[in-house]
Amino acid sequence: MAEETRRVPAFLSGPTTATAVLLPMRLYVGYWWLKLGLAKLGEGWLKTDQYPLNDLIKTLNPPGWFSVTFVDAANENTLLFQWLIVLAELLFGAMMLAGAVTRVSGIAIALMALIGFIAAGYDFNSWEIPMILISLTLAVAAAGRYLGVDAILKARMVKVPLF
Repeated sequence: MAEETRRVPAFLSGPTTATAVLLPMRLYVGYWWLKLGLAKLGEGWLKTDQYPLNDLIKTLNPPGWFSVTFVDAANENTLLFQWLIVLAELLFGAMMLAGAVTRVSGIAIALMALIGFIAAGYDFNSWEIPMILISLTLAVAAAGRYLGVDAILKARMVKVPLF
């Protein structure tokens, strides 16, 4: 009986078992943000002659202080903000999906969702609040240590900041 328990792979037992529970959440969050970025690519957010961000800003109801800081800056540098939004959604979504540096990607995703929550005018019935909580949980738990790039790097003893 003792020999059978030794045959269990190391990544399926021990302290990483708790992070195995977070795998579906990590995959969902990564898929969600990657899908958002790909949808924006399909809508033409990176084209120099189209400015869909301006149309999106008109539908928002941000508080006054947010309007002065972020919205005015986005109106002045629309193409830059469009590129930053699309690249951040693609990059951090792919990182979370792959389980690569999940602490950094989890915090970045929580910040993007927080900005979306504030820009929408503190809409508590939106998807941003659960996304903030889930991504912060994934960041704190370093969810990439189970079936992710973080697990491969840890097994090879590679030092990654914020690992």
